[in-house]
Amino acid sequence: MKRKKIAFIIPSLKAGGAERVVTTLSNQLIKEFDVLIVVLYKCKPFYTLNPKIQVVFCKDIYTSNPSFFQSITNHFTLFGRSKKVILKENIDVVIGFTTIANIYSVIIAKLLRIPSIISERIHPQFSDISNFWIKIRRIIYPQTDVLVIQTLDIKNYFTKFIKEDKIKIINNPLAEELVEQRNLQTTKKNQIICVGRLDEQKNQELLIRAFANIERGKWKLLLIGAGDKHNFYKKLVNTLDLNESVIFIGNVKDISKYYNSAKIFVLPSNYEGFPNALIEAMYYGLSCIATNCPSGPSEIINHGENGFLIPVKDQLLLEKKLSLLIHNTDLQIQFKDKAIESTTIFEAEFIANKWRELIYKFSQ
Repeated sequence: MKRKKIAFIIPSLKAGGAERVVTTLSNQLIKEFDVLIVVLYKCKPFYTLNPKIQVVFCKDIYTSNPSFFQSITNHFTLFGRSKKVILKENIDVVIGFTTIANIYSVIIAKLLRIPSIISERIHPQFSDISNFWIKIRRIIYPQTDVLVIQTLDIKNYFTKFIKEDKIKIINNPLAEELVEQRNLQTTKKNQIICVGRLDEQKNQELLIRAFANIERGKWKLLLIGAGDKHNFYKKLVNTLDLNESVIFIGNVKDISKYYNSAKIFVLPSNYEGFPNALIEAMYYGLSCIATNCPSGPSEIINHGENGFLIPVKDQLLLEKKLSLLIHNTDLQIQFKDKAIESTTIFEAEFIANKWRELIYKFSQ
């Protein structure tokens, strides 16, 4: 049987959750399909892609804060180039990731009379798109063949204007290289890690302030990621006299060495879609604390069994749970065993099989 040709459309392949998921899925699906990734803006892929995967960039430079005219021109250019590539490569199914790429994907698929699968990567109530795009999303999304989301909470948002049978919950997969690099025999250090962009959404400020207030001994806090709040957090760390205890790591390709060596992981986010870093940390057996934010953590952590859930922005409770974990080795071991056991369902092949079923269903 002839191999099906599928194309992902995504704005970027830089470091990030959606980018990691597309990379992981592509590396899995290339075993069975010809895979093309249409990237709206040129960049060096952050994660490792199978060399058989074809990557096409639509535009060299991203224009930040464009004028209205520039914005319209950009969208026409990106849409036109994406459509041209999909047509030229004779794609069987187009798969969008993130809102703008999803909208392009649905329209292109309708014009070319091929199926579209689209995927939201963050809780839509908190996405940073304009009211214009929110309205366009409500018009265009119902025209897709299927919308993939990660949590029941996100599903409830979309069923207000999309037929329920068009919505499919598929969780994010663990990256294959992370699964392969897990080493449960590594000697653990007294380290707390937080992985994610340094920005308002991820709210590392909550963790920094909580860490400053606890009896921490020689424990270190490692902030892994980059973002627009980097300088603010550096000043905050200095003000709180934490320069010896808080380490800014930046973006790293080999995150496994930090997961392997740390004991505790904290996700202090104000909101999420489905937090990749949390399932990665739990898969590596870290004791985890996460805010019970919309959405994802409550579907991953069973409070008190394989981790702790705390209310969003609750610094006092974060301090209490951090102190408890730091000083209770038995609880760390309990969380470790339960966390590993509960995250095997996120292994890449298991998640990719769900995507395979969808692709075959709509490409007959």
